[in-house]
Amino acid sequence: MSRFRFEILMGALFLALTLLFSLSAAADETAELADRVDVLAEELARLREQMAIPETDAELGSVYGMGPAASKVYMGRGGVAVGGYGEFYFENTIDGNNTADMYRFITYIGYKFSDRIVMNTELEFEHATTSANYQGKAGSVSVEFSYLDFLLNDHFNIRAGNLLVPMGFINQLHEPPYYRGNIRPTIERAIIPSTWRELGAGAHGQITSSLRYTGYVLNGMNGANFSEDGVRGGRQKGNRAIMNDIGVVGALALETTRAGLTASGYYGGADQNLVLDAMDQMISVKNWIGEAHAWWRGSGLELRGLVALSGVDGAGDLGLAHKDSDGVADPITIPEQQFGWYVEAGYDVAPLLSDQPGFRLEPWFRYEDFDLHHSVADGFTPSDSKDRQSITAGLQFMPHAQVVIKAEFEHLTTANDADDSVDEFRLGAGFVF
Repeated sequence: MSRFRFEILMGALFLALTLLFSLSAAADETAELADRVDVLAEELARLREQMAIPETDAELGSVYGMGPAASKVYMGRGGVAVGGYGEFYFENTIDGNNTADMYRFITYIGYKFSDRIVMNTELEFEHATTSANYQGKAGSVSVEFSYLDFLLNDHFNIRAGNLLVPMGFINQLHEPPYYRGNIRPTIERAIIPSTWRELGAGAHGQITSSLRYTGYVLNGMNGANFSEDGVRGGRQKGNRAIMNDIGVVGALALETTRAGLTASGYYGGADQNLVLDAMDQMISVKNWIGEAHAWWRGSGLELRGLVALSGVDGAGDLGLAHKDSDGVADPITIPEQQFGWYVEAGYDVAPLLSDQPGFRLEPWFRYEDFDLHHSVADGFTPSDSKDRQSITAGLQFMPHAQVVIKAEFEHLTTANDADDSVDEFRLGAGFVF
């Protein structure tokens, strides 16, 4: 072979190898580009899904004193958080009617503007509809709470808006898997008027790793709506609240993994420059509530206890000034003081029945003793029907940490007549998400 032909052959071979390497590199780049496009497509799909459906994989847990589902907005990376709960039950009153109620459906909507600024809101739908039932009672739709949280540091944060008053077990942590029974304890509805929320602002934070505080300034209650059962009707609930009088509330909570102790107190004006006596003179009304509660848990056993005392200064004048719907004088006995306490115990027997984790089966017992006319003003007579005792025994089953099935029997008596007792059986369920 001549030298000329050899050079041509080598040149052709070089060109072929160069083209082969070029094609191989191009193929590699194309494959890499395709991989990048796939990754970007997956990321875009994930972002689109997040925009439509907020993340739900965060484990529920209580944050800053709020319920676990109500705390979801604090746990996400940012943007919208959605949670909620629901509860419904069947009730049989012995020698009475059988009834059933879609008691509540709640939606939590939160938005995390940044790690420092959070909005949190609870929208409450009670009794399934605002239409009246067979007794003429209607359901309701409410903004249970709605606030902005300015998270400055672990020790000092500012919260403002329609706020849950930090008193008792139930008022802040009232999601159905986290309290026993289909109906909340009477003392935490009558003496501590749960669910109790008012407009205001204040601070919360950790003093130490196990000691936290909360303090708010709020609009005062409306004493014109106090009744013989106490102050519950005086809640203004954020509905164009009159704020001629204010209230202050503070709470200290000491908690470890096994036990907790909390004490809280409220004091505020309640006449709001609205209540006049028979001489058209302004009546001064103030009310206060103090409570302490404690819990302990270990080896499947949980114990709870709560004591509460409330009072109305000016109760006698307020009772004399009461008028009926026609504006005619109609004196009533508004209590000067109310007092009550309860103890509760529950024990998880599921580990005794099965080695399979992930569910709870808990028999429980509660005893309540409360007097809604513990003290009344001179010239008024306390009603024995307001001095009550309640014994409740129940069983709750949790097939999932966020789902509960509940059954209980309650025996309620009053001091005036043993025949005035009420026996009720309730069966229901609840969930959080």
